[in-house]
This record gives sequence, structure tokens and C-alpha cells, in this order.
Amino acid sequence: GDTGYVVSILGIIGVVLIWIVLNHVASGNYDALDVALLFVQVTGMISTYGLKWHSNLKPVNTIMSIANFDVDFITPNCLIPWGKADSFFLQLLLPFIFGFLSFF
Repeated sequence: GDTGYVVSILGIIGVVLIWIVLNHVASGNYDALDVALLFVQVTGMISTYGLKWHSNLKPVNTIMSIANFDVDFITPNCLIPWGKADSFFLQLLLPFIFGFLSFF
């Protein structure tokens, strides 16, 4: 119902805002946080390998996936039809979108 729309929109806005804060505000001012963010992103990429990870690492791998700004983590399936091609093109456009937004 309507709750799904609201949750989807708030989730998408939340992930984008967290990503902006981490990448532009926090990591730009604190070198240690920048290094930590890079470590979390690399660890998140490694966690996607087809290895037998312990079940206790599943929540940690989810957090690592969010740190990589995985656009598949929150998709607007409740709002519009969304497929793999849409996620692919969104990832291609993200540098241009954030480059445009950096002027405001």
C-alpha cells in the first residue's frame, strides 16, 4: 500500500544523504575517516566473492554493501518497474549527477 511508497522514498533519500555526508563532509575533513571508508568499501567488494562466509558475517556484509553505495540495495520497485538495466544506467550517471549537484 501507501506505506511501501513512503518507506521506499525515505530509504532512497536516506541512503543518498548518508553517502553525501560520508563522502563530502566527513571524509573531506578527517583523513582517518577517509581511510576507514576506503577500507570498508574494499572489504565490501571482497565480501561479494563466492566464498563460504560465516553466517555471522551476513549483517556485516550488508553494511559493507551500503558503504559501497550499492544502488541495488534500495530500489524503487514499489514506485516504478525497476530492472538490472535501470540500476546499470543509474550507476553510470551517478558521477555526472553528483558532479552537477556539487555546484549547489
